[in-house]
Amino acid sequence: MPPHILLVYANPAQTATPVPPYGMERVAAAFAASGCRVEVLLPWIEADPLAMLEEALDPPPDLVGFSLRNMDDALTVQSELGPGDVDTHSYLPEVQPLVACAVQAVGLESVIVGGAGLSSGPRPVLRALGARWGVRGAAEDLCTALGAALAKGPLDLAEVDDPRVVRADGEGPLHGSGEVPRGLVPGWAPPSMPAPRVAHHASLTRARGGWMPVQISVGCDRRCSFCVEPRFHGGTVVLRPVAEIVAEVDALQADGHSRIWLGCSELNVPDARHATEVLGALAGRGLELQSFLQVAPVDDALLDALEGAGVDPCELSFEFGHLDDRVLRAGGGPANLAQIHALVETFLRRGYRTMMASVLFGAHPMETAETLQAALAEAREIDAALPGGLNLAYACGGRVYPESHLADWVAEHWEEASTHLYGHPMQPIDRSFARPVIFCQPLAPRAMLAHVKRELADCRGETGPMNADAPVRPEDRRAERWVDRGIWRMHQGDVEGAESCFGHALNQVPNHLDGLAQLAMLQSRHTGQVDEARRTLGRLLAALGPEDARCTEVLAALDQLSSPE
Repeated sequence: MPPHILLVYANPAQTATPVPPYGMERVAAAFAASGCRVEVLLPWIEADPLAMLEEALDPPPDLVGFSLRNMDDALTVQSELGPGDVDTHSYLPEVQPLVACAVQAVGLESVIVGGAGLSSGPRPVLRALGARWGVRGAAEDLCTALGAALAKGPLDLAEVDDPRVVRADGEGPLHGSGEVPRGLVPGWAPPSMPAPRVAHHASLTRARGGWMPVQISVGCDRRCSFCVEPRFHGGTVVLRPVAEIVAEVDALQADGHSRIWLGCSELNVPDARHATEVLGALAGRGLELQSFLQVAPVDDALLDALEGAGVDPCELSFEFGHLDDRVLRAGGGPANLAQIHALVETFLRRGYRTMMASVLFGAHPMETAETLQAALAEAREIDAALPGGLNLAYACGGRVYPESHLADWVAEHWEEASTHLYGHPMQPIDRSFARPVIFCQPLAPRAMLAHVKRELADCRGETGPMNADAPVRPEDRRAERWVDRGIWRMHQGDVEGAESCFGHALNQVPNHLDGLAQLAMLQSRHTGQVDEARRTLGRLLAALGPEDARCTEVLAALDQLSSPE
């Protein structure tokens, strides 16, 4: 009998656009390629994730892998008011009971944690979760090898000679390796086969207007101080062949998915040539494409390719990092100020009215009141130069992830840095950085947010905190989860269960837009409650408000319900 591997999507995050378990799907394909029987589990779709895992562990599999997408929600602060200095919500306390359950069922040696969240701080994360073994970075080839080894007998991870295999009690500093690897493990290449998708989650993603990711490249050649990626990819960028990208997009489009996220660190690293070729190959297919871009290199060929693929460059977000040249050249962002200015000039020359960008204020050791004011002045100047202004998302303070250069600096200059570290009330600052720790100077995060908001108040473009629409209140997060669960139930054919889930969502947040829309759709199409559907759509219209463009679609649905069949 082939080895049984259980893969668990350890992602408690609840947002309006669910993120598909793409990394886990690729790992599942890798294990399956070695002849293993692979089962995937998404426990946070249920009200009791632990109970769902307990059922899946009976009988115990040969290996349990947890795919930890993020350590936390990466939010610093979303408003000037709130308890304590930060709003960051950690996911590790929610994942830890499930890891403990798996360890109890199969033993410490048969539980592995991976994913981007693990790679952000392998040893602190493993210790916080109570696991012994982790795999950091891109590791599909390693998983294929582990599956083949498991087919021959018990797996001894201590015997695996691969720098990506991390042990919780290994040697070295807890918060970082102290060394930056030269690159990805020799011989690694992006898997050539399209990853089979988890069907119900793919349907959920489509129902909520989410994006289906397709891997374009792995790695980044920049050295931003707040970023963790150089530690496990070594500044190397590995590009996926264009034909394989197109094949995966074609498979998704044939399955009804047209909103595609081009998955990479940034689309135009190490340069714009690969991105230009990918976009050219995807042009004319009726796709909606999205990705992140660096400020440089951006040339006319890339912008032409974006437009040719149906992408409006004004709707793409460029990562500035900062807007003071001193901070930028010291690792505060992926480009310098001259390159940002050149990008703005290119946008103006091509007749673009606006630009979307992101910055990270207060997160660099060189940040001072002077550099902050210089950056805010630059933001206002760019906003004034663009006809439609600068749409700027900003964070105030930076999460100190264990494997970042910022974590190294904080640990080395603890006495100086500690006065600028912020965590949750009633909790000491975690020196391993497993719990959320925010570095912010010269002001505390909420005070800086208030200051930045005042300074940018007269900008023509839209400015505000990053992820300002992310749910923060517990009831908002619960409502999102109930809506997701209701859609999941619909695709399971459980109409009654779906209706109950949407009802629970609206009990938490009565004007939840997706909750109302999904309930109205269920009532009109599946239960024959036409009058109830009309009333629900009426509630949706009131929640949207008369100026919302989506009212047209709701009114059309109401007209359809009123028309004789």
